[in-house]
Amino acid sequence: MRKENAGKSIATAEVIIAGGRGIKCQDDLAMLEELAGLLGGQIASSRPLVDNGWLTHDKQIGQSGATVKPKLILNVAISGSVQYQLGMCGAGCIASVNQTGEAPIFDISHFGAVSDYRKLIPALIAEIKSRKYSTAPQN
Repeated sequence: MRKENAGKSIATAEVIIAGGRGIKCQDDLAMLEELAGLLGGQIASSRPLVDNGWLTHDKQIGQSGATVKPKLILNVAISGSVQYQLGMCGAGCIASVNQTGEAPIFDISHFGAVSDYRKLIPALIAEIKSRKYSTAPQN
């Protein structure tokens, strides 16, 4: 994650990449952190990742965590419990990735992808890097 966002409250973040119960292992959070860094955002989570000890409580979104209103939130492997939805429903744009098409998170998402995040997120990171770091056209 970008150092300028380290330690900042997720409540004030303009971009949030949030992981949920469907994240397979703690190491997978590194790809979410990389994506958040590329977008100038912060990583956050639903309660299960905090309960697992993978992230600290200050990164938890929901009724028992923080209420956030970012311009963009990307929910990754989050089913979308009512408690979680209450914490992030004020976001400007809600995008979600979940392997289950019937996940409740899709009911409030502006954009959704029924996909394995382990394939989609690395592809998204690669695309952003290719656009961000490609050489500018010469005049």
